[in-house]
Amino acid sequence: MTAADLKEHQHIIDQLKALTKSAEFEPLFLQLTADLAKSKQFLLKMELKRLAQPCDFFIDLRGHVDGEVRPYNYRDKTHYMDDQAVRLFETGIAQFGQYTLGVYEEVMNADNNFRVMHRKETAQRLQSVLQKNTLTTTASEPEPETSADNNDGIKLIQFGHYISRREERMNFGIDVEVRFDNNRFMASTSDLSVSGCKLKIPKGREAEVGQHINIAFKGLEQEFTLELAHGVDYQLLDIEQQDKFSYWRLKRLADDQEQQFSRFLQQFIHGNKRRYKVNLDNATDAVITKGYEQFFLPHINCLPVFFNLMDKVVTARFALTTDYNKHIWHYFLDEQQQPVLPALLTAKRLNQLLKQDTEQKSALLYTFTHAAKGKLYFYSATNIELEESLALRQLFFGFGAGKNSFRVFQLCLLRTSDQDATQHYAVPAGAHQQSEVATRPPPLIQGIIKTLRFIVSLTDISQQHSSFWYQQYTYAPEQLRELNQFACRRAAITAPCEAIPVHYVNLRAESRYLYKTSISIEQGADLPSIQGFSRDFSAGGLQIETEQAVTFSKGQRVLLALPDLQKITNKFQLQQLPYEVMAVSKSKTIMNLRVPPTEQSHPGRLFFQQLIQSNRAKLTLAEETPKYPGMSEALRNMYLKVQNSFAFYVHRKGIRYDVNVVGRGLQLNLLHRLLSLPQGQADTLQLEPLLQNNAANLQFASQLKNMKRFDAPYSYELYMRLSAGSVDPAKLSSHYDYEFNTEQDKQDFIRQALQQDLLFAFKIFLSRTGRLDADYITKELNYISIYAIHKAKSLEEELWSVAGVGEVLDISAEIPLRFGIELTAEQQKRQKQFLLQVSQPVS
Repeated sequence: MTAADLKEHQHIIDQLKALTKSAEFEPLFLQLTADLAKSKQFLLKMELKRLAQPCDFFIDLRGHVDGEVRPYNYRDKTHYMDDQAVRLFETGIAQFGQYTLGVYEEVMNADNNFRVMHRKETAQRLQSVLQKNTLTTTASEPEPETSADNNDGIKLIQFGHYISRREERMNFGIDVEVRFDNNRFMASTSDLSVSGCKLKIPKGREAEVGQHINIAFKGLEQEFTLELAHGVDYQLLDIEQQDKFSYWRLKRLADDQEQQFSRFLQQFIHGNKRRYKVNLDNATDAVITKGYEQFFLPHINCLPVFFNLMDKVVTARFALTTDYNKHIWHYFLDEQQQPVLPALLTAKRLNQLLKQDTEQKSALLYTFTHAAKGKLYFYSATNIELEESLALRQLFFGFGAGKNSFRVFQLCLLRTSDQDATQHYAVPAGAHQQSEVATRPPPLIQGIIKTLRFIVSLTDISQQHSSFWYQQYTYAPEQLRELNQFACRRAAITAPCEAIPVHYVNLRAESRYLYKTSISIEQGADLPSIQGFSRDFSAGGLQIETEQAVTFSKGQRVLLALPDLQKITNKFQLQQLPYEVMAVSKSKTIMNLRVPPTEQSHPGRLFFQQLIQSNRAKLTLAEETPKYPGMSEALRNMYLKVQNSFAFYVHRKGIRYDVNVVGRGLQLNLLHRLLSLPQGQADTLQLEPLLQNNAANLQFASQLKNMKRFDAPYSYELYMRLSAGSVDPAKLSSHYDYEFNTEQDKQDFIRQALQQDLLFAFKIFLSRTGRLDADYITKELNYISIYAIHKAKSLEEELWSVAGVGEVLDISAEIPLRFGIELTAEQQKRQKQFLLQVSQPVS
């Protein structure tokens, strides 16, 4: 990096740094530095020669820049750089003619480097402090509110909600005369399409939604011959009130006499849309919604189970699995690896949920297993069933919590329809060879899903200390026989329930290829080598299967030999190749290996790179073929459009982490309503209770920095306390579980809150995000890029800055049961009245 005392001469360095080996260097250098002292000339020349020195430094920007880092090969060496770094690298190579120290420093000091950004922000803060100390301010002038304390910019995303348009709209303002009843006044258009328009109406003009309105296009008639003596008829669909104006959204009424006007509008919009700009609001909203959906869906912690309804018989048919909910699916597999969910989620339990008079139909499911004579027996009960008998509840909790398999799940019932499986686009039909605004699933899938009517989501809300508290329930041993009524009767399973994995982008840095070849793992001088074979490979790693179980664990290094592949190459030594263990299967016979990051000239990597380049057409990609092509996308769409989760997104902006985007489902859940209390509007949230004490930067950010994309989510519990009989948000206080010193302190707080006030509890699952699967937003993003490339880039930057996603679940019903607190009838009534009050529709 150029020394500080030479910074003032940076313009000279920039002009000469690429000419140090040119004959033009000396005369140009003397000309540009003629007015400098000899000592300064000497330092400048030494600096220029330093920058032009050949460099062999390895560049690895992973975790150091605000951008997507990918492998970049240059002269048999793999660097890891983002797009901006690649541009700087290639520009520097073109200037210097080779890889030099100047190129290296240019790349390492890019504007999006976190170190550089931190240095700039520190300098700005220091400058701000210095100015604040030197300038005098009057005591009456309030200091401006900082962005960290300002929650006015919260963006609320409704999953599964997109507005499709059949045709393009153009932002176009033209004078029109509005006529209805005895009213006549001038207004102007805001946007215009063949079948509708939006009008900008002066304040004070009123009309009713549904009213028929006649429009005379005075502005157009001055330039074109329209022959519309009686104007054009429209219907008023919606009114949006603003401070000085109101906007009326109109739909054109069918009229056979105005086909000529329709053709005129089509030609006019097509010919002028680049001049006046196509309205991109719908496409922009769809990119944002679908982009955040694609971060949320692969990280859902609940297991959505889809139910058939045929001949009045309800059966569990499919479960939508991800890397984050797969443990729930595995928990409900018996000794023969068959799912027992159909026997646990019975029609009786679904009816218990359907009969609830609350907006969210949910219950708690308590389970444990018992192994005997080679079989696995499941026991389960809902909190609704256990309310019937206090003794039975104490028996189930006291005995079941003593088992390692004891779990607490929350069930939530959602209604669905096969119509929700349709994939919608926000690109107008016919726009740039895009003839569809929606895609239905394939006919085979439509036939399978047409009877799906319900979704039950199961979320494991078991806490680390849950079992301890449930074990405090006492029971009489002679009562154990009564637990048989909660045993799972698997004979009742009439149809299998199948797991359908979420189709998501392959997040591997490199493609994998199927290839079987012998491998040998060295164990040391006194131990025989472990034999096996490869299952697939990439340039950076292998998946291997061994003949015997291994004792290696994640993070260990092994030495690998490839005897069969060694026979086909003399250029590379394929013996004693160091690899790092990334994962080991439960059977201890399958391992995922990668080339250690520190091994820059790894013979295995170089060999496989050459093998792939020379045989790409012959190699078989390692891709899974789904049993039902299109089923994953269909179930994905069905779940997104009816789920009721609260999701929030953690954005990384330089060295700061912000939370200002929240996702919601079809229905608002309790946390949405609590956070909207200050304004009384569903689309306006105050996140202070969720982000108290700078939780985003002090808790969420520090946790995300220590997590990898494949790591299990980190969970928190959040308790919100509200004064009884009050909906004043100022009286809403929140406490995270990590704020309590002991579990006993936590129980004392909860007991007091339940006795005196209202208490709401939430479980937060925080996950690290990976690369965005852009397949679902490609059509809309390409459409936006045609008309506004800057807007498309801005949308991409917003989505790529997502570092983590949090899913929040209401566990208020489980807390009193966990801590053994019996609510009185008065307390239950008080809690229920408040829930009914806040669940009323809000504006």
